[in-house]
Amino acid sequence: MKTKSILCLLTVVCCLLLSGCKVGNVALSQGLTDQSYLYFVSVNKYAEPVQVTLDNGVTFNANVVKERKATVKGDTYAVSTGKRRVSVSYQGKTIWEREVFLSTQETKKIILP
Repeated sequence: MKTKSILCLLTVVCCLLLSGCKVGNVALSQGLTDQSYLYFVSVNKYAEPVQVTLDNGVTFNANVVKERKATVKGDTYAVSTGKRRVSVSYQGKTIWEREVFLSTQETKKIILP
């Protein structure tokens, strides 16, 4: 009888001790995404989007925002970070070409003629 009560008491104590263990809340930490952004502005108006080529490979069309005193960033385009060769063409002619370094989360304003 005494052994039974000790065993019951140990079981209750173990249950109380184990119920204090909580699993579930896990903190998650993330850094910034490894991207940078480009947006294109000009004092002139472009009727059509310009063609942008990155590193002589990836090509996409981009809208050009007319630059004013209160120019808000227009359409931004996500690109990978690092040293990139950016070439901008309009109606088959290259109007801007440079090598730029883009860091993480940087937004680079490209001013077109």
